[in-house]
Amino acid sequence: MENQTEEQLKSKRGNPNFGKKVELGQDFLDLEKTYHFVLTKTWEGYKPVDKEGGFMSSSPYPPIFALPNEGITIDDATGKNRRWRCLRGIDTIWVDEQEGVEPQSFEDYEDIIFSTGHLTVKGYERNKLAALLAHDTYEGKKYKKANIKAEYRLIDRDADTKRALDSLDVEYEALKKAKECSDDEMLPFAYVLGINLNQSLNTVRKDFIMRAKSNPSYFSKHFVDPKNNIIFKVKEALDNDIISSSVLENKLVWTESRKFITDVPKGSDVPQMVAKLVLQGDKDVVAAYEQLKKM
Repeated sequence: MENQTEEQLKSKRGNPNFGKKVELGQDFLDLEKTYHFVLTKTWEGYKPVDKEGGFMSSSPYPPIFALPNEGITIDDATGKNRRWRCLRGIDTIWVDEQEGVEPQSFEDYEDIIFSTGHLTVKGYERNKLAALLAHDTYEGKKYKKANIKAEYRLIDRDADTKRALDSLDVEYEALKKAKECSDDEMLPFAYVLGINLNQSLNTVRKDFIMRAKSNPSYFSKHFVDPKNNIIFKVKEALDNDIISSSVLENKLVWTESRKFITDVPKGSDVPQMVAKLVLQGDKDVVAAYEQLKKM
């Protein structure tokens, strides 16, 4: 450092060819862009506390979270171990590209600090951006020296907004199905969902809608599952003693005639088992189910 002139040091800073370096990739060459990072790690002591009215009284992140500003990592571009450090005014983070520049004090290092869980970096802050992407605790790091959990990620706000809108669409469709389907369409799936059917239909409907809201993707996917109607029909037949799995041990039979339908392994969920056999095309079970549908 002492043997280098001020002009030599300046020539190593603001390198006009830095945009050609490969460690950031083409997605990170926009000097006008702003990059947003957020912590992903959970801190038990900073979990939000709800106030009256639903507003959070605290942040889920520590007020200050600092990352190391030097270390050894695997360069994602080459797959090789490289020493890095984030120095003020030096574009590249790789020590072997810093041409003998040596820091004289802590003030020569760039601070990498998250404030209440967030860190915003401008596109022209090339060294800080490169350091954030080089850390083993970065969620998007390709090669890591240690198998450690990610502590932060890069936010794609456009993608996050699209995911949020898609999620709202899924929820809307699930709630629409839950509210508008007929009772006959609701009851089979309500039974499969474990909703108590020994309630008023309005109460069942309320619980049905809440299940749709709590897991809309699952609800929409399985609402149309043909197994629902089979399971419910078999459940009704068992409840009304039309068929029985207890009259003869390990057998499902017609209660009145004792006519055999299928074997029932010990501990089986009979409605689920029958539904599976129907969908598999078991001839005797399909014939029994068709007869049940006519009753």
